[in-house]
Amino acid sequence: MNPADATLILKNAHVIDPSQDLDRVADVAIADGKIAAVGTFPAPAGAEVVDCSGQYVSPGWIDIHVHAYGRLGFADPDSIGIYQGVTSFIEAGGPGIGTFDEFLAMMTGLKTRLYAGLYIRPLGILGIGASEDDVRDLGVIPFRRLIDGVEQHRDMVRYLKVGAFDRHGSATLKVAKGLAEMIRVPMYVHTGDAIADHDDRPPLRAAFDVAEKGDIITHIYHKNFSHILDENDKVVPSVFAAARRGVLFDIGFGGANFSWDVAEKAYAQGVVTDMISSDLQQLNVTGPTFSLANILTIHRRLGFSLREVIERVTSTPASALSLSDRAGSLRPGMPADVTVFRTEAGEFELLDCFNTTRTAEERIVPVMAFKDGVRCGSDLERCQDERNWFMEIIEDHIPEPVEQFSDAQRAFLGSLQEELASIEWEVVAPKLMDLEKVIALQEAVYRARERNGLSMRDALRAVYGCFIYHSFAIQVGLFLICLERSFVLERLRAVTSRAHAAA
Repeated sequence: MNPADATLILKNAHVIDPSQDLDRVADVAIADGKIAAVGTFPAPAGAEVVDCSGQYVSPGWIDIHVHAYGRLGFADPDSIGIYQGVTSFIEAGGPGIGTFDEFLAMMTGLKTRLYAGLYIRPLGILGIGASEDDVRDLGVIPFRRLIDGVEQHRDMVRYLKVGAFDRHGSATLKVAKGLAEMIRVPMYVHTGDAIADHDDRPPLRAAFDVAEKGDIITHIYHKNFSHILDENDKVVPSVFAAARRGVLFDIGFGGANFSWDVAEKAYAQGVVTDMISSDLQQLNVTGPTFSLANILTIHRRLGFSLREVIERVTSTPASALSLSDRAGSLRPGMPADVTVFRTEAGEFELLDCFNTTRTAEERIVPVMAFKDGVRCGSDLERCQDERNWFMEIIEDHIPEPVEQFSDAQRAFLGSLQEELASIEWEVVAPKLMDLEKVIALQEAVYRARERNGLSMRDALRAVYGCFIYHSFAIQVGLFLICLERSFVLERLRAVTSRAHAAA
């Protein structure tokens, strides 16, 4: 592409693009939503010029582990994406294949480029406190649906996620590895919190033994049960063996999975994260995680160079997740996904997940991002809004979204009321959740939807709109089982009765 055709020029930026071994001051030319050139050239007549003097420009950041969907997700997923300088993110296990259609229906229209890491359980991640340590809780895995669904949405699915906290040792990990091979994606292994100290087969060590070249292990620096240091603070041999086989390590900071103590000791022994992800979710967006930029700053404090941290959120994840044809580089012809950021000097307190702090003399701050050449200013406060991370159930009145329902949505809710009236359920602690009942509630929604010929998106928005103001996207069966049965049925009666009265 020719810079003379550019409609947008980012001038005088310090460009860091590890994919091209670029680390110098240059201009970035954008034309028709793609990178036209990187170098030094005059701005064409009529082109918009953005002066980036004193700032850095890199390929758009990729966060391979966020929770934008499900019980850990947000009303405004872009608030942890492009508004934080992240142009692409991967939803890490919110949907399984059994809820993938719901995920696709509800997660449309984002400014951030969205991908999915399917969870091995068809329902996806159940949320904090839910049962995870028994292989029977995975439910029935529909092989045909999994294979066909991934093939149909090959561009969307980037990995298969599994938790290394099963009381059956490495059994579930081996099942997940086989499934990942079947659908031709990496296995992505959660370690850290929720691992129970229940027997003499530490599941974390099993994760390093089962994972193969190209698989990814996240939460590498946690200090919960079965972490990577032995009783003498030495990294266990299986970690080094996995690295030699080509297993990749991800930070997955999260709310309970990063320890300064473990990170510093492991880093000193040569255990270095290959990728940096935030694991942002409702429970950590107000601290200690805050943003991907904060996690990049933490890695700078740990000892990584600026180029090394940028590599770990651009070219490395793009390569690991087969995205190099569309992300992770400023090569001419690539989509113009770009992050502009600056560094600030000062004294900054950096908190881990265990109330331990370190002080940094520099922090990384996103300024703006471009997706396909369209600019979006950064706003690190946007995600902090309580309405974004706290899903309030409206109990004392019918929420206003109901007034905007179509006749088809109202008819669907009438059918749903009839379907749910035949199902008994109780609200219990997450650990005691009846997964078969969750599926029964989901299927009731699907039957009512099909009976009324409603799209998945319109059906789900009708269900949520009866109970909440803000558009959280969550597995519908999980949503319903967390509400009192009598309350659900009464609310549906009230909504449909209002519709009949208006008619």
